Amino acid sequence: MAEPLSILHSESSMGWGGQEIRVLSEVCWLRGRAHTAGLVVPPGSPLGGRAQGANIPVAWIAMPHALHPYAVAGIAKRLRQGRAQVLVTHSSVDAWTAGLAARLVGVRVIRMRHLSVPVQTNPLSRLVYTALCDKIVTTGEAIRTLLVDRLGVSPAKVVSIPTGVDLDEFDPSKADGTRLRKELGLERETPLLGMIAMLRSWKGHLVFLQALRRMQETHPDVRAVLVGDGPFRSVIQDAIRCHGLEARVRWLGHREDVAEILSGLDVVVSASTAAEGIPQVLLQALAMRRPVVATDVGGIPEVIRPGETGWLVPPGDPEVLGAAIAEALADRAAAQRMGGQGRKMVEADYSLQQMGQRMEELYRAVAAGRSPRRHPRGAGNR
Repeated sequence: MAEPLSILHSESSMGWGGQEIRVLSEVCWLRGRAHTAGLVVPPGSPLGGRAQGANIPVAWIAMPHALHPYAVAGIAKRLRQGRAQVLVTHSSVDAWTAGLAARLVGVRVIRMRHLSVPVQTNPLSRLVYTALCDKIVTTGEAIRTLLVDRLGVSPAKVVSIPTGVDLDEFDPSKADGTRLRKELGLERETPLLGMIAMLRSWKGHLVFLQALRRMQETHPDVRAVLVGDGPFRSVIQDAIRCHGLEARVRWLGHREDVAEILSGLDVVVSASTAAEGIPQVLLQALAMRRPVVATDVGGIPEVIRPGETGWLVPPGDPEVLGAAIAEALADRAAAQRMGGQGRKMVEADYSLQQMGQRMEELYRAVAAGRSPRRHPRGAGNR
């Protein structure tokens, strides 16, 4: 058996969403494989708190800004003490700060890129993706292409490894679809839509609410839930009131029982207008055999394929979004067929096990100074 690795992840983000969930799930997977894996996060980090609760080693180091000297020194010390072979950076501030610390102590660096937000092309910004890392991992092929095209990074330096789904947790045979409806006081026949996402401006909640308002006359029985929390909450709550949707839309806040919620939905909606990689909730919805209506943004088309695994619509168009939702509700046979194909796709290409194995292989190659073998056109390379 190959020798265990020592991997350290840095994450300066103070949020709790798909990016941070991926970091935590990957670290847990690595530790389950007997590797040494830990985190460097700022004090108060939600990710750090959850990691500590899972008995993962956490170094609490303030990162007030990029290249802060005390932060660089503290992370360098942590890398030496843990005899880290690879550092994995995730956000802008820690990419600079931890990346420099790793360079100072001779530790190899992988830069993770989770979002499809265009990166700046000035020489200073390029340093994070050139001098301060040995390899770049994106969570979707669209992000990989963006980095190669905008920054001129060598295609061989960038690999797409999407976030994997725990197929045991997201197993439709284990979930009770009636629990959510009982909680909401809804009959089984009531059409129920759902958006599960951080409450951010670019997640498209306002477009979704506009689509619901337009559907009121033709689909008066449709209800919806919004699951998640974030900085855009008050704006979304105001929009619900302005559109007169208080009786039709329930905000459930942050929830951990995502599989149970998905199992109770008739259609899962992703209305993002920008910045997406491959949203984890879409893969989770497909794993649960749920019909999906999503926007053609970032890496979403890599997994939501029209007529095969869901409905794909242009971003920012509530009329088209509403029409696609109505079609998904009306054509139950197509919805069921696409849900089944979605589960098969996730099993074949997007499982947590596959993600972990690909990352483990990459870590070994980077630690040894090698190029990892190329995977066939499959997960993250469609």
